Amino acid sequence: MSNTQNNLKSYLLSKCIVGYGIINGLINATIFYFMEKGHPDALFYAGDIIKDLTFTTFLLGFLLALIVMPLTVKDLEKGKFSSQDSVHKLEKYLPNHLFVFSIVLGLVTAILTIILSSIIVFLFNIAPLTVMQMMIFKGITCAVCGGIAGYLCIIKVAYRK
Repeated sequence: MSNTQNNLKSYLLSKCIVGYGIINGLINATIFYFMEKGHPDALFYAGDIIKDLTFTTFLLGFLLALIVMPLTVKDLEKGKFSSQDSVHKLEKYLPNHLFVFSIVLGLVTAILTIILSSIIVFLFNIAPLTVMQMMIFKGITCAVCGGIAGYLCIIKVAYRK
């Protein structure tokens, strides 16, 4: 593996796992806690869970793209990772216009959330969830979607021609 690929791999791991994954998960779980702490006995049924997570992850993907893309370009210019000479199979399907890319990324995270949360909710029959359970589920979901959205943002910049 070349130095530029190692450089990008290291950047992807640190940003996607910690920055866009874990931190987003913690922030969204904390926001949810403060929004719901006045309703400690609330229960979240299957439809509530899927609707809440879908809306949240759409916003997460959309806003993350608007914020992360310019920051990633700056990191590339500062040499924190290198532009890649090869072609990434996903990058060619992602739009170049930032606003359109943001909408697409929001839709990708929302669709992924609908599919995965539906499978988890219905296959494992976990509904209804308490406030604390929903907070944990939301945090994990946002961490996964944030990591995926961050990954797509970074490869869009790294493989841009």
